Amino acid sequence: MLLLVGWLLAVGLPVVASFSTKTTSTPIKLLTTTHDVLKITNVTADRSPHTINLFSLPPKDDKYKLPGEALVRECWKWKDSILGDGRDYFVPKPKALKAFQSLFLGMVIDVVSIDKNNECSPMEVILSMPSLDSTVRLPLSSRVDPLFDQCATCSCTFEVVECVALSNCARFETIFVLEEQQQQTNIDLRQNITLCADIAGRYLTAYRLQQQISSQRTKSSSLFERAGLTTWLDLPGAVNTESNLDNNLSDKQCSEIISLAQRLSSMDGALNLSSHLGFIAGGLAPRPNRPDREVIFRPYSSRDAHILLQLKRTVEVVSVVDREEDGLESGKRSKNSRGRIKTLLDGALSAGKAARNEDIVPEIKQLKEYGSDGTPPKGVADVVAQAAIEKAVQPSVESCVARLTAMETADDITQLRQRVNEIASSLSQDSKHGSRLTKMANELLHQPTILLREGKLSRSEINDVINSIEVELRSHA
Repeated sequence: MLLLVGWLLAVGLPVVASFSTKTTSTPIKLLTTTHDVLKITNVTADRSPHTINLFSLPPKDDKYKLPGEALVRECWKWKDSILGDGRDYFVPKPKALKAFQSLFLGMVIDVVSIDKNNECSPMEVILSMPSLDSTVRLPLSSRVDPLFDQCATCSCTFEVVECVALSNCARFETIFVLEEQQQQTNIDLRQNITLCADIAGRYLTAYRLQQQISSQRTKSSSLFERAGLTTWLDLPGAVNTESNLDNNLSDKQCSEIISLAQRLSSMDGALNLSSHLGFIAGGLAPRPNRPDREVIFRPYSSRDAHILLQLKRTVEVVSVVDREEDGLESGKRSKNSRGRIKTLLDGALSAGKAARNEDIVPEIKQLKEYGSDGTPPKGVADVVAQAAIEKAVQPSVESCVARLTAMETADDITQLRQRVNEIASSLSQDSKHGSRLTKMANELLHQPTILLREGKLSRSEINDVINSIEVELRSHA
C-alpha cells in the first residue's frame, strides 16, 4: 500500500479542465468587456482524441474595409431567413437546423502539409464525406492563413462526430466535436494539433456557408421569400443538401471561402466553450451582430431571458454520429452515445437559470425595480453581474467541465478496474487469502479512480498504477 501511495504522491499532474489541447497558465478572461476573470485554470488533457470547437460569424464591417464583407453580410441575411433570427417572436426551426447540420456530421477533414520541411510549403485542406464518396480540395499557401505558419510540421485528420448550430438574433455559431484520427502521441506537437483542428473547423464552416450562398445566388427567389414568410416557416428544403462536395471551385469561390474562414471567430476547449455559453445564457455576453451595443445585465428582462428557450430548442437538435449498427437514422443518438455538446448546452441552461434566481444570486433584487423593460444603471448592473458570475455561472461551468472530463475518462476507468480485478482474481486462485486480496484490490483502486475521474491521472500512467497495485497484491498473496 505504501508503494502505491508514494507513487501517487509523486505524480505532479495538473487538473484537467478541458479535453481540448490548448493550454494556458492564466485564467480564462470573461467574454464580456466589463467583468473580472473566471477563476478556473484551463489546462491540457493530453490523452483525449477529441477537441471541441466553436466558430462564430463575425460582426458586419460598416466601413467595408475587411475582406469578404459582402459574403459575411449575405451569410447573416441567409441565416436570418432560413435558420431563424430568434427575435421577440421566436420561431423554432428544428428541421432546417437539422438539414444544415447534416452538411457537417460525419465529414472528414485533412489538414495537410505537402512539404513540412519547407517554410513556404503549400497547404491543403481536404474535405470529404465518406458516405457520399465525394471530396473537395482547398489548396492553400502558408502565406494565405497565418495559422498555417504555426502548424507547418503537422498534418492531421479529423472527423466531425457531433455538431450543432446556434442561430438567434445576436449570433450565428457552429459547434463541433472533432475526433482526431490516428491520434498524435508526441506531446510536443499537441499545440499544432489544436491549431490544425481550428483550421479544419473554420474552413469546413466557411466552405459550407459559401456553398449555401452560392446556391442561393443562382436560383430565383421562392414565393415564400418574396412574401417575406421564410422567417416564420421551418423550411428544411431551403438548405441545399443535395449537391455533393464540389471539387471544381472557381477562383472567386476559393477566394470567398478563404476570406470568410479568416473572418470567423473561434474558440476551443470545454472550459472556454462552457464559459462562453454560460455567459450567453445569463445575458452577460456581447453580441456579434451588435458589437457596439453595451452589455447590461438585466435578469428580469423577458426579452433577454428568451435565450433560454432558444438554447432548449438547440439542445433538441444536436447531431451526433451514430456508430451503433442498430438501424438508427444518421444523425440520431443511440442510447450509448455521449453527448458532449448536449452537456455543454445543459450546463449553459443551468447557468442562465441560476443567474436569474433570487435564492442563488440575491443581489439581483437590486435590479428588480427596473422591471422587464427598464435598463438599470451600468455601475449597479456590473456589480450585480459579477455576483451572478461568481455564484451562478462559475459553479455551472465547473460542474459542466467535470462532467465532460468524466466522459473522457470513463473508458480509462473501466480498463483500469478490469485489469486490476483480473490480477486479483488470478492471484486469488493460488492463495488462501482470496477474499482479502479482492477487498485490497478495491481499496487500492479507489484513489487512482478518483484521480482519473478528476483528470489528474493521464492514460500513459495507468500501466504504472496497475504495476504498483500488482506488486502490492503479490506481497500479500
